[in-house]
Amino acid sequence: MRSRPTLHLCLLALLCARLVPAAVRAADAPPERMVELPPLMVSEPVNGPPWRYVAAPGIEVLSRCSDEVTVHWLEEMNRLRQSLNVLVPDSLRSKRAVPDVVVLYNEENKPVVSKEVVADLMRDARDRTEEKQGRRGGATGYRSMPNLWLADRDSMVFFYVLQERGFVRSELRLTPDYVRYLARSRTPAPPMWFVEGMVDLFSAGDFGRDPVVFDTVEWDSPAATKNIKRDVDYPRSLLPLADLFATWPPQDPNGALRRREAALFLRWALDGKNQPRRPALLKFIAQASMMPVTEDLFRECFGLGYVDVQERLADYLSDATGKTLVLIAGEPVALPRLNPRLATDLEVARMKGDWERMEISYIKDIYPQLAPKYAEQARRTLMNAYDKGERDPQLLGMIGLCEVDAGNDAEARKYLEAAVQGGVTRPRVGYELARLRYAEAKAEPGGTGGRLSAAQATMVLQPLLNVYHQAPPMLEIYALSADVWSHSAPALTRQNLVVLDEGMTYFPRNLPLIYQAAWLNARQGFKTEAERIIARGLMAGPDAAFQQRLEQLRASLAAAPAAPPSS
Repeated sequence: MRSRPTLHLCLLALLCARLVPAAVRAADAPPERMVELPPLMVSEPVNGPPWRYVAAPGIEVLSRCSDEVTVHWLEEMNRLRQSLNVLVPDSLRSKRAVPDVVVLYNEENKPVVSKEVVADLMRDARDRTEEKQGRRGGATGYRSMPNLWLADRDSMVFFYVLQERGFVRSELRLTPDYVRYLARSRTPAPPMWFVEGMVDLFSAGDFGRDPVVFDTVEWDSPAATKNIKRDVDYPRSLLPLADLFATWPPQDPNGALRRREAALFLRWALDGKNQPRRPALLKFIAQASMMPVTEDLFRECFGLGYVDVQERLADYLSDATGKTLVLIAGEPVALPRLNPRLATDLEVARMKGDWERMEISYIKDIYPQLAPKYAEQARRTLMNAYDKGERDPQLLGMIGLCEVDAGNDAEARKYLEAAVQGGVTRPRVGYELARLRYAEAKAEPGGTGGRLSAAQATMVLQPLLNVYHQAPPMLEIYALSADVWSHSAPALTRQNLVVLDEGMTYFPRNLPLIYQAAWLNARQGFKTEAERIIARGLMAGPDAAFQQRLEQLRASLAAAPAAPPSS
């Protein structure tokens, strides 16, 4: 399985940034279909300011803004991230071994979509219109995205265009999509009721100041809210807590109510002088991330059952519709002294190139005909430093990932090999190299019965040895390890299979991984461990098909091993 970056429209809603306006069209012209594209600048303006570099814990910035604005932006970013602790403590956020990368442009020197890409886009739109209508239609309009962020499986890159003149850092705001990503991408993943309830509550808060003030709650409708606020006995719609904490259905007619109630529960748990229920809430979320929620677990954390807390939530709703919630963020931990300096060719290639690399997969999904041009630009930027003799492992890894994302595995291999040999810190680089080695080994298996030999299995898994414990944990790494062992001839030790125990800790609800771990333990004769994993899998989720397979595996433990799991 190959990881793919995803695009989200801006981490920060920068009020000082604006989109490129569409061209004015005649009143009788056919309407344009507006398309937003990531910027693609094939060459930097020669009269623009030089790239500047500055780093802080967990983040690197490549900037074409003034040092003063760059530092102010980074300081405010730091404050906003830390202010999130009132809702999402650090223990419930995703972590990455690779620092986040930020690319800052001044509005006056912003990159745009290249004319060549626009020409291709317009030509494609015209051809499709003519094909459908038999005549020439209106041209497609486009605009460059000024603020957006891309997330790969193990890294994040942010792109911003700032209007330096009049830049006001208090205008920076975190977006709900970014906050949702921070929570959902954490391993093990928090339950959906926490993620969506937290985002709903976050959207009601003013994080531009300390303390953070959350607006009053609106429930069902303005009229119902008014009645609930006035009359404690006025009927109010609430789902049973057992339903709230259960797995949320994909098509949920009660989705809006479920999100509102999740936010109300979090608000209740965080309210009160000195937040007396906050420790219980954090313990509950941590436990719910690992196992299905039961009322016994809830009572263990809060000291109350569902019925008691349901009544308290109903009563609290009257307060929440009439009073704001005030939470103290506290003084943020100050950044070390920030001293921007001239960026090196390596830093420009590595940071700007990684951003351009991540654009490839996004473009492949919406306009695949444009992907080669984005891949060409990413290669140009990354190879600029490589051709000058740079062999930094991070750069080599990015070049390899660029080729993987462009669909060129054969070219990617040599760069990935060199990056791993150089000790690169990047989980996905190790995974992609192991994936390519596995494909090669499966084509010519050296073991008996079409299985891999011991040497082949070792060769395939060697790139993963240094990334098992690098953040973030990647499901693909553990799934690939299990698949390699399932198709290998040599016997395994329990020490080998401990890796899968770690994977199940990070991904406790992934039933295919649980089944493969149970089957491998059973095949190697570790029946006690297999029984333990099977019991864990039967509790992990309501998937009837997988539960049946686990029950069959349990029944086979006293006899012959089950059939190998599918790849």
